[in-house]
Amino acid sequence: MNSLSKFVLIPLSLLGVSACAVQYPTASDLLDVTSIVELPEELSETSGSFCDVDGIYSLNDSGNEPTIYQISYQGDITKRTRLPLTNKDWEAITADKSSFYIADVGNNKGKREKVEVHKVSRNNLNEITTFTLKYAGNNANSNIPYAHDFDSEAMVKHGDDLLLFSKSWKTGITHIYKVNEGEAEQTISPFGFIEGLPGVVTGVDFDQHQGRFVITGYKSDPFGNFSTFIAQVTQDYVLLNIWPLEQYKQVEGVCVDSNGTYWFSEEATEGRKASLSSAQVVSK
Repeated sequence: MNSLSKFVLIPLSLLGVSACAVQYPTASDLLDVTSIVELPEELSETSGSFCDVDGIYSLNDSGNEPTIYQISYQGDITKRTRLPLTNKDWEAITADKSSFYIADVGNNKGKREKVEVHKVSRNNLNEITTFTLKYAGNNANSNIPYAHDFDSEAMVKHGDDLLLFSKSWKTGITHIYKVNEGEAEQTISPFGFIEGLPGVVTGVDFDQHQGRFVITGYKSDPFGNFSTFIAQVTQDYVLLNIWPLEQYKQVEGVCVDSNGTYWFSEEATEGRKASLSSAQVVSK
């Protein structure tokens, strides 16, 4: 969804998520952005990324077709797979060897009592299991748009665990949830937290090479201003490094390839087309 349509209705009293004067702590390593390419217009609302041997898998968010896109590492669409699902607000994609996981969890305005995660067999795309999730404490009737903690745009399959990372507009403290793949309907409560991130989380993956989570997100305001970042977090959810992405706006997905390269996707915004970028962590 275009950034202006997302944020123009935010009351000025809620500008605690403003993009102004974000201060980033000094990182112990450097992040070297090594390439950036424009994505096709068909992926203007790209939201979520998963790196695989044969390319990157992505999807568009609400109002778009229920399609998984396979993208080359040069940014070209190489395959489209339409699923027999409804895209209410797809925000993330992850996978393991046997399944894709699609997070239909977008809830910026806080009006969804329940959200969904779809598990799709990679061998039979018509074999789909849906997990219906309710956040403990969520009351859609009392949530204030863009000022509540019952929203998410980031999901990763980490070992046997399927993890959701919250987009905590209200408190700024990221909540970590575990989805039980053996339970069709479930109420989820956070089991972990991340403090100190300079904005809401929009994407996550796990860096097997360094043994840490990689997170992307931003602070924003109703006027289309963004302060975007990539961060590293330990397996115990302790913040390690934060790097600003000063030339970017609405970065929505991040994934790590088999060589340890970070890839992050940016949704189109006013004056910018959707993009795919790569980066390397370099020791100082």
